[in-house]
Amino acid sequence: MSAALSSRACVQRPSLAAVSRRAARSRGLRVNALAVPDEYGYVMTSVALAGMLTQWQAIRVAAARRKYGVSYPTMYAEGDSEEAVIFNCTQRAHQNTLEYLPATLGTQMMLGLVYPKVAAGLGLVWAASRVVYTLGYSTGDPSKRLPGTAGSGLAYVALLLSTVVVGLRTALHF
Repeated sequence: MSAALSSRACVQRPSLAAVSRRAARSRGLRVNALAVPDEYGYVMTSVALAGMLTQWQAIRVAAARRKYGVSYPTMYAEGDSEEAVIFNCTQRAHQNTLEYLPATLGTQMMLGLVYPKVAAGLGLVWAASRVVYTLGYSTGDPSKRLPGTAGSGLAYVALLLSTVVVGLRTALHF
């Protein structure tokens, strides 16, 4: 080994964490470690169930496309026949769930850092209620979605409000 190589090998480079801490301090930021509670696995399971829910809904929409002859890229069937209404309600159940999914999962994962069982429970209620919502809506009678709407809506609002409260308590240290 040459002298040049051996002298380079002795130079210690700072770790990525040390560089990040130094960069954060220079911008006035503080870097803290994030501790994930042991019970966070419940949150992970509930989040995965929400993913399974949307996949199940997508499969239902694909089956309804075949059954009622609605080809891609058409989003909704035209007309007001019973078949068109059933397809549109099936499609809308999936679409509406996707509209709520980002905020539901985001609040669930953040709340779960402090209250994992509460977050997982609310996520489970939301997903189970969305199954009821989907089955009711997919009949073609939009009023049959209401029991699922009530359950998922309450769980959604509880996730939002709980996350706001925990966020403020964390930020204000009380």
